[in-house]
Amino acid sequence: MITSTTSAAWTAAAPCAGLDGYVPSEELVRSKPSDVMKACAPLMEDCAQLCPFMLECYERVRPEASRFDGVCAARTWINGRPVAVAEGAPALSKLVSQAGTCGTSSGVKAHQRLGEPLCGLCRVTSQRAEVRRAGAASIRKRASRTGREARAAA
Repeated sequence: MITSTTSAAWTAAAPCAGLDGYVPSEELVRSKPSDVMKACAPLMEDCAQLCPFMLECYERVRPEASRFDGVCAARTWINGRPVAVAEGAPALSKLVSQAGTCGTSSGVKAHQRLGEPLCGLCRVTSQRAEVRRAGAASIRKRASRTGREARAAA
């Protein structure tokens, strides 16, 4: 059973609502991945055939970031990676970040907290912060060419 932390009307109407097995037991998760796939295969097929909320479920569960084990969006996930896909499962698009305001230090921290890779704006912000933390660079100045040329002529 997939349980949400915030209210959404579709979670009560989902075919998996109230059913066990979509999130396997700890003992099953600790067993071989083939055992997890075997136990989840019928649920994954039911998900593909019966559920009209697959994309909403994928966005709610965010299996990669949460390192999810179980069935979500007509796929069996182990440690946040899809190991089996049901026939007829829709393609999954990249999820929109929940990091908040990208390009700010709080956006960088939110990406890190959510386990997401940094977006372009946050990557630049992070690099600039590292440069500021490093302080002024100590660069040794080169001797001017005119000074070397004068010594060479002497």
